[in-house]
Amino acid sequence: MYIAVQTTDGITKSFPYEEYERQKKGGSRIADGYQAAQMHMGTIFTNYPEGRITTQEMLYPYRYMTDEPLEKQNWKLTDSQDTICDYVSLSATAKYHGITWNVYYTEDVPASIGPWKLGGLPGLITKATDAKGIHIFTLCGFHQEEAPIIFTQYVNWIVPDGRGKFAAQRVDYQKMKASKFLAYKKKVLGNSRYVKNPTYYAPDPMSTFGYMENSFNSAGDNISSVAGVVLISTPHQYQPLELK
Repeated sequence: MYIAVQTTDGITKSFPYEEYERQKKGGSRIADGYQAAQMHMGTIFTNYPEGRITTQEMLYPYRYMTDEPLEKQNWKLTDSQDTICDYVSLSATAKYHGITWNVYYTEDVPASIGPWKLGGLPGLITKATDAKGIHIFTLCGFHQEEAPIIFTQYVNWIVPDGRGKFAAQRVDYQKMKASKFLAYKKKVLGNSRYVKNPTYYAPDPMSTFGYMENSFNSAGDNISSVAGVVLISTPHQYQPLELK
């Protein structure tokens, strides 16, 4: 999947690229979060609030929002060099939340940012790979523009109003400690039943809510959602980005 990374005034947002494209057009759609939910990739706000990381993620039947300290990543500079996305890039390695990351970064873009929660180097991260080669982030482009970083604590889900029409219903994020949510994800997504039935651990969507919304994402795929959360039809095996 493609992600966008925005930064301004010391705040960084890492989130699905299709959501970024939709926001530029003045709106958002729940369906645009399908790939992120399928890949278990949250929306990350780094240094918002100051000194903290806020993560928003969908996991049926809720949207969750977690908070954690912004920890320093102790990078060790290494000797490799490469050209990535036309940027001459230097290398570094660090262990973060239980996983070792090998990255390239470019001093041509003096912004200490990167994908997901990675950052803190003297330049933009152009490539990041975990030690097992499971997760790989590669820079595809970089540009400057006037675009606000948007943060919301709820979404609107379209539901029948009982009178033959539809109405928007506010769906708030469920707040949870980051460590507790990570443990919950390991328990739910790490279960072998998940890839066969991605809602095995929760009430059946139709019997519980009696209604599902269908909409198209930016790729033209028909996505089902309930209570503001997308339903995963083709689940992937859970490969955590962090272990603790």
